Amino acid sequence: MTIFQVLVVWFWITALAMMSGCGNPTPTTKNTGPPAPPAVPAPEPEPTLPPKPQPDPYETAMSEVGTIVKRYGAVYASVRDDATAEKAIEEIGRMTARLRALTEMIGKIPYKSGQEKYLLPLQTELINLQTAQLSNPDMQRVLGDPELGLKFIAAHQSFVTEGLLPLGQAVTGRQPSVSEEPAPSATPQRTPATK
Repeated sequence: MTIFQVLVVWFWITALAMMSGCGNPTPTTKNTGPPAPPAVPAPEPEPTLPPKPQPDPYETAMSEVGTIVKRYGAVYASVRDDATAEKAIEEIGRMTARLRALTEMIGKIPYKSGQEKYLLPLQTELINLQTAQLSNPDMQRVLGDPELGLKFIAAHQSFVTEGLLPLGQAVTGRQPSVSEEPAPSATPQRTPATK
């Protein structure tokens, strides 16, 4: 081998040695700690439940109206003296105010088909309330008492005129109206005779 060849080989060996040393340094220290814990998988997201259906506000309001009308006749059963009479009159006042608030709320609820089914139960409750004045012994006793009767007559009138009448008008006013189209006539129309 010539000197030139030796220098070329030496050059390549040196170049290879230098290039192999340019990589990432290898760590010289050893990790002596405990092994890393295994990776914990991310928790699966909880399934989302569909939202609960919201109750129909009209149905809720009409249910509360029915409860108030049923409760009205029972208020008279607790009246025994002036103190219980005052409590009963206050309760009738609260029921009247609540009926006014429900009337206002019902007036703001948009009409939906099928809401007319609540009219018949309301009419039934109102009829039962009217007959309760004749059949409910507690109402007869209280309204027939000369001292208590005057107070309760005023509360009863307020309950009916300020609570029930506007409510009835609001509920019946929501009912779909029947078309006012004229009915077809039963007699056939005459056509002029042709010559």
